[in-house]
Amino acid sequence: MKIGVLADTHVPELLPALPPRVLKMLEGVDIILHVGDICHLSVLQQLEPIAQTYAVYGERDSAQVRRYLQERQRLEFGNRSIGLVHGHRAWEGDFFTRLALRMSRSRRTAVLCHYVLRQFDDVDAIVFGHSHAPYIKMHGGVLLFNPGSVMPRNKKGYGTIGILDIGPHAIKGRIVSI
Repeated sequence: MKIGVLADTHVPELLPALPPRVLKMLEGVDIILHVGDICHLSVLQQLEPIAQTYAVYGERDSAQVRRYLQERQRLEFGNRSIGLVHGHRAWEGDFFTRLALRMSRSRRTAVLCHYVLRQFDDVDAIVFGHSHAPYIKMHGGVLLFNPGSVMPRNKKGYGTIGILDIGPHAIKGRIVSI
């Protein structure tokens, strides 16, 4: 089973629309997961014709988006369990937010990973977003997977999406530049 994974699309807040290349890259996936900061329902409406889409909301999502989505969700695909959460609550509270801004990128990533691991018991993978930084790593038998953001991360203008492949014995993830 092949799953396309998106996070932090920020449409129309920071991008006017999903890049057409993203939609093209998702053709042929069995499922699409979006882990928050969707911002507008039109994003989900564009994804649904490609493949069945599951999503959770992030802190930048509109009230309209939040009305239809949960903050976190546990799903089962091919006898594998996957937790979805955006991750924005890792730094809740003014003090923790200010502290996070002073941390190195690696320390912020460690805090975010610690937070998302506490959100689910007994899952094979946790898909999260919020940081806009791609991340794939096993933590105690759980695959933590952040697809990054479709927002350009560098001067070349490349954002990223993720692909999860669920096989009979494992879940494997990869990051794909747009």
